[in-house]
Amino acid sequence: MNCNGCALSDASYFLRIQNSNSNSARSGHFSMATVQNRVPHFAVLAAAGAAVLIAGLRTLRQWKQHKRGTATGHRYPRQISCRPWRSGDKLPSQMIPFVFRKVPLGTSVSRWTDEYFTEVIGDLKVSAHVSETPSLDFAAKNFAYEVMLFREFLKRAQAGNREKRFLYYRSQHVKRNKPSSLDTMGPLAEDFQLPAELVEGFDVHSTVLRAATPGLRMWLHYDVCDNFLCCVRGRKRVVLFEPRDIGHLYVTGSSSAMGSRLFDAEHLQQLWKEFPLAQGAWARRLEIELEDGDTLFIPAFWPHCTEALPSCRRSASISVNTFLLQPQDVSLHDPRDVWANRELLPAQEATKAVEEKALPALRGLPKVPRAFYCRKLAAALISAAEQAESHAATR
Repeated sequence: MNCNGCALSDASYFLRIQNSNSNSARSGHFSMATVQNRVPHFAVLAAAGAAVLIAGLRTLRQWKQHKRGTATGHRYPRQISCRPWRSGDKLPSQMIPFVFRKVPLGTSVSRWTDEYFTEVIGDLKVSAHVSETPSLDFAAKNFAYEVMLFREFLKRAQAGNREKRFLYYRSQHVKRNKPSSLDTMGPLAEDFQLPAELVEGFDVHSTVLRAATPGLRMWLHYDVCDNFLCCVRGRKRVVLFEPRDIGHLYVTGSSSAMGSRLFDAEHLQQLWKEFPLAQGAWARRLEIELEDGDTLFIPAFWPHCTEALPSCRRSASISVNTFLLQPQDVSLHDPRDVWANRELLPAQEATKAVEEKALPALRGLPKVPRAFYCRKLAAALISAAEQAESHAATR
């Protein structure tokens, strides 16, 4: 469903009502009911105008994205399906990215101000990423970890801060060998509530509070758990790639060697020279912009990166991730997985066999047969991947 279309169709309906009343007025047929209804119709017109304005702003943002893509020689990104939240909504049956707009996230959207955070968790010691550049890169480690009180983090993470540093915080459990949980962060767990309908049928792996300086970009990575990314405060741009593009994204472990440079539109041509396979994947990307209360479902194994967009607020961008496990797959997950990014247990065994047995054996061959057998094994793996994707598509 197109959210812009919803707003425009509602506006058209309101305007047709007003035109009908205007025709009655011109014809001289003024009843008392007509006179009494004129004041409410001004409210209707105001609501219609607001709906058109919202739709126009979203269209303008999409146009800017289109211009940005055209300027860099890439086609307009595919948009993720979205619709306004309705009570009782559930995820579509297909496990694909999906956005619900304006989801009731408890009292978090209205309550989580800097003043409130300072009052309830201001004295909490946190470890934050601090970088001179907005583009964080896990592979290059272009950031340092600094321990500070959360009240200090909030001050330093404001847009246009004097020190010209970009800060990022990801909550952790007080016991470092356990996944993050808002339950360890005082009243925040009570403030944030994801509708029960959305997590029905899942087990919750972790709930993660994220805060970032506006403008900060998070590196491209994937998670092994499904998750809901809930934008509580600020605006966030999210770019996703289908799992089948993993071979084009230069991923080692769970993070890409490209970091978050995909957001640097002015230097994409240089990026393609360094990482040529990524250009085709970029043309196939999915993209969405989230605002307060918007909730994005990101299925497991969909590589993604995010950008905290500037907004009318100077304060830090705030979001919450709820990572989920499908009950039938719990036994496949590593019980030591704190960050939702450890490979599934069978995949760990397969990777170990390749790294410790297959590759050393193949390196013992002369160059020509070594290349031949590497490609033969790669073809067998690609064939297995295509069969799995075909079966997944017909579920």
